[in-house]
This record gives sequence, structure tokens and C-alpha cells, in this order.
Amino acid sequence: MVLLISFCITLFSMGCVQKPAAMQGFSGEKFIMDTLIQITVYSEDKEKGQQALEQAFGAFERIHRLTDRFQKQEQTITSNDVVKINENAGTKPVAVSADTINMIERSHYFASATGGAFDVTIGPVMDLWGFGKSEQHVPADQEIKRGLSLVDYNKVQVDPDNMTVFLAQPGMSLDLGGVAKGYATDEAVKALRDMGIQHAIINAGGNVYALGDKPDGSPWRVGVQDPRGAKGIIGILYVKDRAVVTSGDYQRYFEQDGVRYHHIVDPSTGKQARGVMQATVVADSATDADILSTTLFVLGAQKGMGFVQELPDTGAIFIDTDKQVSYTENLHGQLEFTGDGDYQIKQN
Repeated sequence: MVLLISFCITLFSMGCVQKPAAMQGFSGEKFIMDTLIQITVYSEDKEKGQQALEQAFGAFERIHRLTDRFQKQEQTITSNDVVKINENAGTKPVAVSADTINMIERSHYFASATGGAFDVTIGPVMDLWGFGKSEQHVPADQEIKRGLSLVDYNKVQVDPDNMTVFLAQPGMSLDLGGVAKGYATDEAVKALRDMGIQHAIINAGGNVYALGDKPDGSPWRVGVQDPRGAKGIIGILYVKDRAVVTSGDYQRYFEQDGVRYHHIVDPSTGKQARGVMQATVVADSATDADILSTTLFVLGAQKGMGFVQELPDTGAIFIDTDKQVSYTENLHGQLEFTGDGDYQIKQN
């Protein structure tokens, strides 16, 4: 998920007896969760700014260690939460962290609300397509049918009192790839706020969170990717204390016999969702925005629009395969289109 971010900083000064320290930007980037995480924080204190960066990156590293289902066993002494859950599918519940329970329960909420358009038990089907592995290919319909027999979010049994998770059927496989990065972003934001940071921007491979406003008091500008333009944008969102997350058919895909097969699979069919090229979500929570960007992509523009309009404080932009752009009314005034590309814009 690639979103282009532009931001600037105006240094404050006051014509008074004691001049306050200038606000400074402190930036860093690390490759975590199979993506480049870029964070910039603003502080009047260098040590505080650097410590805040370390705390934020630490949140991403922590969630990655919990959720990487392709974890190389030789790198750690014990398996992570997701690996343990999958290894014990159909056998026994396993003890997990509060973070893992939070991610699963929030995912279950949206799965239930959409009839399974988002399903964290999609792992067996994703494995058939090869996503997350070195090689991808188109599986046979019979393989997909067998894989789908192992996909059912209702068979994920969470016991928050005993802090355990159990996959009820052998062969099931949990995949938190559609929620972990958003959840990690929220955890990073918490860490920054705990450090007293009031202005920051996080770009977790396209999962963007704008903390506060820019130091000059203006909103952050987050570009909405052109799904068919290498580095272009079709619009700019003006946001403050909001997450912006996009799912698109151009992010992870392979081509076979002239057909593009992307990584967003419809849990009801085991095949690619084809109605839209891109879905962008604006929400207070990066966790919700991450889940919803995939969910709305699977639902498509019409059903997705009907669903998202019922959610409080949540906006969405859809670009369908005919290059029709639609967006929720609550983004009016926050969204500016660039006029680039041959897209037809309509407000819902």
C-alpha cells in the first residue's frame, strides 16, 4: 500500500523575553513486517524525540514478533502467538498475549458484521496462491474448495478470561496480515502519546497515521494513490489524528497468462475480489482502517459504500475497475482531487 505523504514544518518563535526552544523533526525508517516503516516526530527536545522514535519502532517490532506466521524457528527460542495457534489447530487452546486477543476480537467483529468478508482464517487459501511465500501460482478449483473448507471465523474460539485461542478444526490457519500492521500503528501512536509527542506522521508501508496536526497548525496532507499510475496521486486528504489506509490490486500480485492475480482474496470464493482496483479508509483507529480497507475491497463499491456509511466517523474512497471514483459524504471538505488521470469522480 503506497500512499504519498507531503508535510512541512514551520519553526515557532515568539518575540518575548524568553525564547522557547525550536520544534525539531526527528525521522527514522526500518524494514519491519515486510514493509518499510517511516516515522517522523516533532519535539523541542532531541533526546525525547529520539526516544519517541525508538518506542514507536519498538511497537511495530513487538507486534511483528507476535503475528508473523512464517516465522523462522531458528531465529527465536519459542514460537510466536500465531505460529502456536496454527500448530495446535484442532488439538488444544494456546495461551497468547492481550495484543493477539485484541486483534482477533476486532477482526471477528467486522467478520460478523459483513458475513465473513474479512476472515482471519484465510491462511490455507492464501497458502494455495503462494502469497507470503517465494513463488505464486493459480491453484486448481478443487484445491481452493478444500482450502475453503478450513476457512470459518466462527471456529476461532477466544477465551479472554484464560487468555487462550483455539482453532477448532485441524488444518486451519490464522493469518493476521490484514490487521497486524494497523494494530501496530495504533500501538506506535500510543507510545508516542505516552512520550508527550503531539505532532507525528507514521507511514507503515501505506498505513498512514497523522498524529495531531503539523507543528504550524495546519492538517497533514496524505496523498491517495493512483492505482494505475506508478507514483501518481488522484487526490489529497487533509487529516488530523486520523488513520488513512488503502488496499489495492497493485500492491502484491503476479500475472499468469495475461491475468493479474492480486493478494486480496474473497473468503467466500477463495479467489480474487474483482469489483474495485482500490479502497481507501479514513478512520480514528488504524486497526479498524486496516481491516476495513480489505473488507470494503472485498464487498465492492456498492455494498462497501452501504456498509461504511453506517459506521461512525469513518470515510471511504472507492475506485472501481471502470475508473469510477466514489467517496462518502463525510469526506467532503477533507478531500481534494488533483484532476490527474482519466477518472470520473462522483460523491455518494
